[in-house]
Amino acid sequence: MQKKAPMLVRTAEEGKDEADLARITSECFGPVTPRTMRRWIHREKKNASGQDRFFVAEVDGKVVSNVSVAPRKLYLGEGVYVKTLGVLGVCTCSEYRKQGIATNLLQQALAYADKAGFSNTTLYTGILIPAHRIYQSLGFRDIEKTTKYVKYLDYDYVFRRWVRWCNHYLKHSNIAQKTLQNWNRSVVFDLGSEGVKGFRFRNGRFQRLSKPPRTADILINTSVESLTRVMSGAYEFGSNVLENAIKTGQMQVRRGSGSDLKILNKILVGMWDE
Repeated sequence: MQKKAPMLVRTAEEGKDEADLARITSECFGPVTPRTMRRWIHREKKNASGQDRFFVAEVDGKVVSNVSVAPRKLYLGEGVYVKTLGVLGVCTCSEYRKQGIATNLLQQALAYADKAGFSNTTLYTGILIPAHRIYQSLGFRDIEKTTKYVKYLDYDYVFRRWVRWCNHYLKHSNIAQKTLQNWNRSVVFDLGSEGVKGFRFRNGRFQRLSKPPRTADILINTSVESLTRVMSGAYEFGSNVLENAIKTGQMQVRRGSGSDLKILNKILVGMWDE
């Protein structure tokens, strides 16, 4: 357990915090520019309701965590809505996690919601992420799980874009960089009638394979549907989504060690915290 760092909790300031917020948000959710963060903060200040807020935690002069809130309408049934304060963009810089910083910010957000007269708060998030236990400890309860339906017309295009996204995410994630530091592997998915798709991680980058190598380090028989379900976290029992897909027969591992499969799980699901 790391020692808790002294911190200052405040609201975000336009013209001051954009670079730090962009760095944190990029690590948690994917690439975001300081210009985009400036626009979001500016929009908060001009919001007619005056109830949007960016709560940030500052440690040693830099912003390391963020929780934002904004009024929303919670759908309860046909034509029935209730006013709620949506909790958005919960993220903490990887070096400062497990120190109670995000919990502190969430408590500030909940206190603000109560003071502003909201009867409830709503947080839209995945249930597999490590932060889910923090939300539950603060009283949030799972009330809905979304279902996704997709028909791929060009899966090769989708796979190329996914490899590209992996490199974008890796650029901003310290945890992913450390996890993959000495991991040089080739991964091949035999998708049956959809052909073979694969990638290699080498020299700190993901590289799409135009054709499978003679001997892949990890070789898995599956389908596009099952691979998509793993990537979207649809196998919702525990954090090791890939392992559950294997247990249920949706994926058959023809080659690959247990330790390599654990790292592959992180890559596919995009979840790097333990």
